Amino acid sequence: MASNNMSCNKQIAENSVRSQSCIRTGFCRIKGTATRKKCLHLLAGVVLFAGLGEITCRLTERIYDLIRINPTGDIVNLSALNYNDTTVSRRRTPGEFRILEFGDSFVYSTVKISFTPSSVAANLLGKAGAPTRVVNLGEPGTSFFQYRQALEHWAGRIESDAVVVGIFLGNDCVDVARHLVPDDLSINGYLRENFVEISTGRKRLADARHRYGLRLLDFAADALDIMTTGQYVSANIPEPHSGLYGQLPEERFMEQTRLLAVAGEPAHSAELARGWQALADTGRELARVSRKRGIRVAVVLSPAEVAVNARLWRKAALQAGIDPQSFDPTLPGRMAEEILSKVAPDVAVLDLTPIFVCAAARGDTLYPPREIHWNEAGNRLAGKAIARFVGRAWLDLPQDFLAESDPCLDAMPLPAGRANMTTCLVDAGLLAAPRP
Repeated sequence: MASNNMSCNKQIAENSVRSQSCIRTGFCRIKGTATRKKCLHLLAGVVLFAGLGEITCRLTERIYDLIRINPTGDIVNLSALNYNDTTVSRRRTPGEFRILEFGDSFVYSTVKISFTPSSVAANLLGKAGAPTRVVNLGEPGTSFFQYRQALEHWAGRIESDAVVVGIFLGNDCVDVARHLVPDDLSINGYLRENFVEISTGRKRLADARHRYGLRLLDFAADALDIMTTGQYVSANIPEPHSGLYGQLPEERFMEQTRLLAVAGEPAHSAELARGWQALADTGRELARVSRKRGIRVAVVLSPAEVAVNARLWRKAALQAGIDPQSFDPTLPGRMAEEILSKVAPDVAVLDLTPIFVCAAARGDTLYPPREIHWNEAGNRLAGKAIARFVGRAWLDLPQDFLAESDPCLDAMPLPAGRANMTTCLVDAGLLAAPRP
């Protein structure tokens, strides 16, 4: 015990001497200052390294994006840009009729590449002896402004014989009128920044998600995600659909159904004036491109299920307390055709509405339950209609060239509904009011 006390006393004395020495010489203060400097230098180095890494990361990403969206080589890798397509040469292939197709998710489609209307139409035309390439440049979540921007961009980079713009009669006009889609949304912006390749479910580290403010952290987090959870996203999606497919809860689906009926309600014609004007501008742009490049141009009008399935509209209207008679299923198509005939009469128009109404009336199921896009049968019907139109109007093929004939392809235009076309055009500001 005494020995322990002596040891403790000795240690205390040494510490006391050391402390007094530090006070006299300032050595400890100098040592602490040096340590702080080292820490500050280390911190500055880390910050500098991270800053340079972040700048390099962002600059590299920007350059990579610009190269992808502005290809200078002979091949354009559309799948790298997340389009629902593969690759295409910038120059037209000899003997091949090439069409550039623009539009929203109905052109992009919720099915895999070989089942899209673009692929179906090209395959059918090829079987008829007319090699055709339909380049699918559809972008989900876009509308008229983006169609025109994409047309200007890609028509100058990929040679073609024709251009088709697919217009969804359900919400294209509404989205523009209600500013539901930003006017300045960049070309391929939504697709290019998507971490997952929609058609395959493959994760793409080159397009890491923006989550943490620093791209270094974003890339590190998504690299870790790929290492720990695998290269592909697993989802219970029925074949042959892709990652864009998604059934909605019943309440949300009925809300969407009511939204997709707005363009067919005459009472909303004035409200949708901006959307209808955007359609007119799109028609004018197509006519300009046709004159400038000497190519064929057309518009394909795709109907919403609410225009094809009367029972669905009645259910949605009654749930919302709306008069079912307020909706005219023929109005969106009639408005579109009338507007295009006035501003761009040389632009061909294919309205799929009567074809889909005919097929639905005979019992075909063309839309999945609680999903606004077409199922495989709907996509195939649209593809056959496009193939028949292209074959007859642009390729001079025989009337019966399609091996897979379908009586509904010859469906007559639907009888005009209750809506007065002149009144709707006047309300939308696209026609002067008649003089009394």
